[in-house]
Amino acid sequence: MEDRNRLRAQKHRTAAAAHRVAAQRHMLMATMVETGAAFREWHDAMTAGDARDVATHPDLAEWNVQMDAFYGSA
Repeated sequence: MEDRNRLRAQKHRTAAAAHRVAAQRHMLMATMVETGAAFREWHDAMTAGDARDVATHPDLAEWNVQMDAFYGSA
């Protein structure tokens, strides 16, 4: 009788451990989703900043020369 109770308790401990693993997996996935959203926001901000730089630059020909010097002409 006591062996059966001990086995039953061990099964519950094993199930609890499996639930903890599943919970950590879900926490990791939630963090990955949040990170992806943060990267999208960062990308949008960088794109908007680049568009603003191009739109407000007084001399785009000079800017092209500067970019060619920095990145190298293709």
